[in-house]
Amino acid sequence: MSQQQKVKVAAAIFDLDGTLIDSIDIYFRIVENALERLDLPPVSRSKILRAAESEDFKWQLVLPQEVLNRKENIIDEAWAIINEIAPQMFADDLDIIQGADGILKMMSANGLKMGLVTSTQKHYLETKMLPLKNAGVDKLFEVIITSDDIKQRKPAPDPLLACAQQLELKPANCVYVGDTTTDMQSGKAAGMRTVGVLTGFDDYESLKKERPDAIIDSIANLTEVLAI
Repeated sequence: MSQQQKVKVAAAIFDLDGTLIDSIDIYFRIVENALERLDLPPVSRSKILRAAESEDFKWQLVLPQEVLNRKENIIDEAWAIINEIAPQMFADDLDIIQGADGILKMMSANGLKMGLVTSTQKHYLETKMLPLKNAGVDKLFEVIITSDDIKQRKPAPDPLLACAQQLELKPANCVYVGDTTTDMQSGKAAGMRTVGVLTGFDDYESLKKERPDAIIDSIANLTEVLAI
């Protein structure tokens, strides 16, 4: 996709974190807080980023070597801390990606269907959707698929295929917009167009390796690549 050859699709399906909501810094701080409360040494954000590349956080990449023999217990404690602190941190600091609300309203007004596919667990969804609710765009999504709704998560195509099916559209008529290489892999595996945004975890070079149809600075720039 390019500025000269915009693509027309029937539906846009979006990732949530780093694509529609500005949550990446919060994720870093949540992990940093958990490590501190466990009396474990701090790690660089680049190391946290590598651990977060998988849909299942790779704790072994941020834990010191000397505690790996009891990592199962430590990981359980870390998740307990995260489940305690994350909801309030999201509620206090979460915001919508600048310009996302305007694009979503424009797409809806022009008859595009919209879906949301996120690795967020269902019990976190209401809190994470609050910035979209405050902007008046949360109800624009006809279908929302969370990590609890499907057995095989991204990068498998399953959640995206489920979303397209519920939208009553062929995957080829959909575009998936996300911020990670995992998003691009999932979209391609599902047979969808893919657009990477640079407001989340992965940078331009990482996204480019997955050969998406387009990479844009933000969802606010979707009109550069889609015929909306």
